[in-house]
Amino acid sequence: PGLPASREVAARAAAAGLQVLLHLPLEAEETGRALGPGGITSDMETEAIKTQVRAALDGIPGAAGVSGHMGSRATADRRVMAAVLAVVRERGLFFVDSRTTTRSVALDVARELSIPAAARVVFLDNEDDPAYIAGQLRQLITLAKMRGEAIGIGHVQKVTADVLRALLPEFERAGIVLVPVSSLVR
Repeated sequence: PGLPASREVAARAAAAGLQVLLHLPLEAEETGRALGPGGITSDMETEAIKTQVRAALDGIPGAAGVSGHMGSRATADRRVMAAVLAVVRERGLFFVDSRTTTRSVALDVARELSIPAAARVVFLDNEDDPAYIAGQLRQLITLAKMRGEAIGIGHVQKVTADVLRALLPEFERAGIVLVPVSSLVR
């Protein structure tokens, strides 16, 4: 949210038939990590969090849901997540927990508030290396076959897109269908 091209990119993605999510900056455990515009921190008052989330969503028209960016401190804080998810609920959206910490309470709070939600199981590109990304995508295939579904999160970057494109035949051979994340939230 709040970046110079945020609104335009969201509009272009929606016009292309893609599902748009607000990638909400949430406070990380590591101090000193810049959140950027629209970031949510654990020291914010509850109403300030709600106001910030509303403003972030207003800047991303057509967002179908919200995902967390960074967030290990924020997603482990029940009060912070209750405030964030209250706005997600009032807007009729869903939430995807990036699961940057095993201490995340985001899914629990979402369930308590009857908000459709899901969590990622594989980070695809923590390393900008084609072999690493291919390995992560193959892990995603394995987990999807075992569980019946799996969510992978990657960054918008050329290497990730190129490797995904190259591995699409492996997804097809495994009987894996790529779907919008909204079809996996419960």
